Amino acid sequence: MELRTQGGELWLGGAFKLVAIGYFLGAAVIFVPLFLLVALISLAAGAPATVNGQEVEGGGNVLLAVLPMIFMLPVVLAFQSFMFGGLAVLGLWLYQKRRPIRVIES
Repeated sequence: MELRTQGGELWLGGAFKLVAIGYFLGAAVIFVPLFLLVALISLAAGAPATVNGQEVEGGGNVLLAVLPMIFMLPVVLAFQSFMFGGLAVLGLWLYQKRRPIRVIES
């Protein structure tokens, strides 16, 4: 991944990609085990899973417990990475208006 400069100034598209991908991967490390833990706890609790007020019995309980992780986890992580990545880049852009951000090689 590259952090690009344009005319001596930080290119915000590169900064957004850097922050958004970093947040996505970092949050995934936290939320994937959390979703798995919640699914296991809900299965171990013994409470029957219900869909539209009717209990689901048999192997459907396991599928019903894992379903939110399979479908919603990538969506939640993507939206959060765009929101927080955008907010971080907006903050960098506002900071850049006041003081220059230099990218230097050490």
